[in-house]
Formats: sequence, C-alpha cells, structure tokens
Amino acid sequence: MKLSKYLLTSLSLVLSSTLIFGQEGDDAAAASSTGSVSAPSKGAPKSAQANHKLRVLHIAIHKLGYTHESLKALDGGLDTLKDKYTESLKSGGSIKDFKMHHDLLVTGIGIHDAKEYGDLLRKGHSLDDAELYADFLRDPEHEGKSLEDTLAAAKAQYADQVADPLLLINDAELLALSRYASTYSKDSQFTSALTLASTVLTDRVLTTTLPASTISVASLSATGYNTAFIRLLSAYGALGSNGENLASNVLGANYSYTGDSTLSSLVQNSTSDYLGFLSTLTGSRSFSTEDTPSSVLNVPLSNVMLKAGSTLTLGQTGSESTIDVSNELGKAASTADRKVLVIGAAKDLKSAGNIKFTNSNTVEDHALVLGAADDVFIENTNIEYTGSNLGIGSGDTGSDSMYLVNTSISTGGNLAVGSLGTMNITGGSTFTVGTANGSNSDPDNVYLYANELINIDQLNFSGRIDDIYMESKTIHIKNTSFPSTADIMLRSQNGALSINNSDSKSITSGAVNFHNVKHLGISNDVLTRNQFNGVDGHINSAATLPNGTPFIKVRGQ
Repeated sequence: MKLSKYLLTSLSLVLSSTLIFGQEGDDAAAASSTGSVSAPSKGAPKSAQANHKLRVLHIAIHKLGYTHESLKALDGGLDTLKDKYTESLKSGGSIKDFKMHHDLLVTGIGIHDAKEYGDLLRKGHSLDDAELYADFLRDPEHEGKSLEDTLAAAKAQYADQVADPLLLINDAELLALSRYASTYSKDSQFTSALTLASTVLTDRVLTTTLPASTISVASLSATGYNTAFIRLLSAYGALGSNGENLASNVLGANYSYTGDSTLSSLVQNSTSDYLGFLSTLTGSRSFSTEDTPSSVLNVPLSNVMLKAGSTLTLGQTGSESTIDVSNELGKAASTADRKVLVIGAAKDLKSAGNIKFTNSNTVEDHALVLGAADDVFIENTNIEYTGSNLGIGSGDTGSDSMYLVNTSISTGGNLAVGSLGTMNITGGSTFTVGTANGSNSDPDNVYLYANELINIDQLNFSGRIDDIYMESKTIHIKNTSFPSTADIMLRSQNGALSINNSDSKSITSGAVNFHNVKHLGISNDVLTRNQFNGVDGHINSAATLPNGTPFIKVRGQ
C-alpha cells in the first residue's frame, strides 16, 4: 500500500514538474514534442504519441477544467484537443495561448484569430464580423446593446469600406431565419429568395443600360419568392432603418407571425391604399385627408417597377452616360396606365460622372425615381431626365442621409427630392424643371422634404418654375435666390421664421431660417424680417404675386 502511494506521488511530481503551464522552457519542450525538431519515423514505437496525449489529458483536466464527461462530449474527444494543441504550437502559439483560447480552437478557430478576436467571438460575433468591425464592436459606447443592434450600427458606419453584398446577404439570411425560424427553413422557402437576392443586391454602375432584372408585385407573386424575399430585404436593410416595422404594418399579421402567405394575398391594388402608412416611414407626416382621393396618388401597383442593385453608381468618371427608359415609361393609354420606374439601391446611391436618362414620352403621366435605402451622395455631377417627373430619395434617417454637392439636376417636368433624415444641398447646385414643356403649358414645381433638416447653401433655380415647396422640422437656407415667378411654401415644425443675415451659424430649431436669401419677385436685396407679417404657424410675405397670393408663406407642420 505504501509502495503504491509512493509511486503515485512520484508520478504526480514528475508530471507536475514537466507539464505546468506558463513556465519557462515548456514551449521549447512542447514544440519538440510536436515534431518541429524531429518526428518519429514510420513504424516507430508510439510511446511519444502516447505521452503527448497523456500530457494533453493532464492539461485538459488539471489546467482547463475539463471533466471526463465533457471530454467525451467534445466532438472528436481528446484527439481533437490534442490536435488543436499541436496545431496551435506549430502555428507559433504558446502553451499559455492554448490555455486561454482552447474553447475557440476546438470550434475550428485558428490560434491567431483566437488571440486577436477572442473577446468578440465569445460574445457571439462571427469571425467575419469580428475581422471587419473589431474596433467598433469593442467601443464602450455600444456596451449593453444587443448583438443585432451593434452589428447593424457597425455595418452602417463601415458600409463604404466593407460593402461586400454577398457577406451582407449571408448576414441578412441568418438574421431573417432567426426571426422566422418557426416558419422557414433555409432549404425550402429561402432558396429561391436567396437566388433573387444575390442577383438583385449586387453593386452596379449605370452607364448605358438599366439592371436586367425587373421586380414587381406580379413577378414576385408568380415566382414563389413571396414574403421570404421581403424578409431578406428587410434584414439586409433594403427597406430602410424602419423596414421591419414598415413591412409588418403594410403586409399585416400573416407577414410577421404565421406561415408563408403569398405576397399576392397580402398586397393591395394601388399606391393610394398605402398612404396611411406614410407616417410609419416619416415618423408623423402623411397626406392630408383632402389629398388622399387625388388620382395623382393612385397608381396601380402592377405599374410600379423596380430596377435594383446594392450600391448603385450613376455614370462613369470622365465620360457622358446615357440610358433610355422609353420602354419602361411609355405614354399612358389612360389614367390607370400611369407608370413609376424606381432605380433603387438597397444601400447607397452615388455618382461618378454626368448621366442623362432619355425618354421619348414627355407627357406628365409617369415618374422616374432614383432612390437608396441608405445614403444618397451626388457630387460634381449633372443628372438630366428628358421625360417628365423625376424623384430622388434617401431612406436613411441620419444626418448624412443625402448630400447634393455642386450638382445640376434637370427634368422635363416636376422635381421631388426627399430624405428621411437630413438633406444637404451645397456647392452651387442647380435645380431645373419644366424643360420638356412648351411655353404655353403649365410651369412645373420643386418639392423638397426631409424628416429632420433641410440644409441649403447656394441653391440655384432655373426653368419654368411655378411652386417651390419645402418641408422639414427645421429649414436652413443660405445664399439662395428664389425666382421672381415662384410661389414659395415653407413648412417647419412650429412655423416660425428666423432671419439672421449677420450670423449664418445661428439656426433656430423647429423654424425656417434665412441667411442672405432673396426672392427676386420681392426685391433684389436680401430678405429681412420686417417684410413679413403674421404669427408663428401662419407667416406671409407682405409682397404678393399678381394673383394676390403672398410670394412666401411659412407654416407649421
């Protein structure tokens, strides 16, 4: 009995003296045992391999806290642990590194990635996300946020640097499946949806042709992509920052919670059926009751077409690009035949060179829309549409959602520009409307909308302009002259008017702010506050148009 105790004690001392983690000299001995010095020849006794396994077993139990049960539960058991131990040392890791990161190594993570991103991987981030967004994810500012919210913010901030659509589509797939795991499986309903998503959500440069695929309610309903595709778009961010809430509100309970209802069974017939959901996008704003019956707002959904990409770039540097949209936006046979073509980016809309969209149809029976679910950034670019109505929109809610810098935008009919965040128009940009109309036809209008702020510095207007309408919580206009014929309506949160011609940085929140602003129908001099009458919410210029209407009207929302 004493002899057996002595032998056991001696064995434990020997093992302890040679296998303690973190001691000097262990790394060299371990490296030798891995074969980096000399490997046992074929057919040699297996005592060395057995000793290696014993060493790993000792490490696993006495240093890493494994039990016999947990080792058995480990995929590949002790052999897997031994292989990862050997592999990590061969790759330049130390025994201390293995001790710290063994939990990740047995899942297939390499020692270098484990050392670099171990903190993030243990929080549930994927290796791809850890590599792309490490600094952001470690920022204390995001402490306490959900994994989903943190990643969404990270991807939004680093979109330009890491905008790999295939990676983001994969993330969207995982997110959508996690939301709807009870009603979907990757191998069934999502298969066709993923195929379409990877085709549509691809970065594209538009120079001579539109993207080949056309998405419509009819095509989605007919091909079986159905709600799975909408859910992927929502998870990807292609429906904007409020996309999931919007889709759930618009498509109803069957979209959110049950089964795979077909898209055709959930959608309405016309754009007018969805006017009530506008406030879901804007936060509060919607059409007034008297506007909703208007036939202008009633376009059959079957006539709304989408040509899509992930990030869309307009034009090519150093060249003039031309794209004809006559086939998509031909002349309407009746009111019910009016069409809308949306060239839409699931992420950002950018510019590289001048681009002209041509259309032989100049009748105001259609609209061409250039839009992005995230940001619109157009700089040093001329955009021309020879048809009639043109719209440009951003679905992002941030302060950098839209920038139009030194940009000329010209359209045959009306121009509408909108942002769910802040609209910045700077650098001497020019808006030209009514170029397709004869001198005897009605002039056209400019409509600008932003949820938070319209910020204008040096905006020029030309063409046959009638009305200019702007609406945002706060409007700030600098160094800008309104045409002499223009009827101006400005709506801010409280309908106040602040004119400060001495300090351009002075901005009153919730108000309309002027700095060095002229209306050439009133005077060639900058406007002053004493040229206006009324109280907050109902302010008019004292000078009027020939029909008696004030040149400028300031109203509250």
